[in-house]
Amino acid sequence: MSALAPSGPAWVTVRTHRRTLWWALGLTVLAVALLVAVRLWSTHLADEFAGSGCPIRLSDGTCSDNTWFIASSEWTYSQLMAKGSAVIALLPFLVAAFVAGPVVGREMESGTYRMLWTQSVSPVRWFAVKLAVPAAMALAGSTVLIGAYRWAWSTGPGHGGPGMEWYDIDVYTAIGPVGIAATVLAVPVGALIGLLVRRTVSAMVSGMFTLGVLLYVPANFRGNFWTTRTVTGSLADGYPPYDGMVLGDGALTSSGAQVSDPMCVDDKACLTAHHIVGYYRTSQPASHFWQLQLVETGILLALAVIAAALVLRIVKRTTA
Repeated sequence: MSALAPSGPAWVTVRTHRRTLWWALGLTVLAVALLVAVRLWSTHLADEFAGSGCPIRLSDGTCSDNTWFIASSEWTYSQLMAKGSAVIALLPFLVAAFVAGPVVGREMESGTYRMLWTQSVSPVRWFAVKLAVPAAMALAGSTVLIGAYRWAWSTGPGHGGPGMEWYDIDVYTAIGPVGIAATVLAVPVGALIGLLVRRTVSAMVSGMFTLGVLLYVPANFRGNFWTTRTVTGSLADGYPPYDGMVLGDGALTSSGAQVSDPMCVDDKACLTAHHIVGYYRTSQPASHFWQLQLVETGILLALAVIAAALVLRIVKRTTA
């Protein structure tokens, strides 16, 4: 047997779930191939249109067919990329369901864990090595998928378009380490739920729900993970332009206070009555992307460590 081949608990896990693992590998390769194909297709269309000399947004009537074609192609590209980001956002939940149900919950429900834990390897070591297989697959698969998606997103014609901004919830997960950390977190969370619920189907549902809660909380506060930027505008200029992840906006009073916009528009009497002298907009600019990603990644990995520690503690107490 090759020195690189899995042995002991890892071999048993690979052998037991080999069909699922092969499917996961095949789908990952297919997804990467599709991302590359979509990206190359969009590049070809953009280059071809650029060489036609036709305007992209306006037409004098002689280029209407070409203009319509490139616009519809951009829309198709954006739709495909949006679906791709949604699939990547779903990946951690699939991993959590797989680990909670088939990997852990099924053994707990059938009672086969009692026999497995009486082998020469200690139960804690057995369980740790057993979880290393889905953890390695989750880490490798999510890294490859997110790397391919980020390449296709950052260089494609739909970059920065509606629904494709870096801060859009699914895109944000699909273009940085947050998506990888979420997938890694799914493994110990799924194992923990599988140990506690001990029913295959119930554990799968509970695992996805628990992971959803753990991911929702930091995602809901990610705009506060780094220093925000506030830009102001005068009454004449109006609101400052949108810049990145907008967290809030409103009116400025003569005392410098930030208040809700009374919607006076050009009504000078209304502006005077409310002491409005300008407007503000607070946001996380694109330059803060990596800081926000790394802080949230650290939070998710810390949760993964805590969940893994709880899993090993429960296994140790169960076999004591």
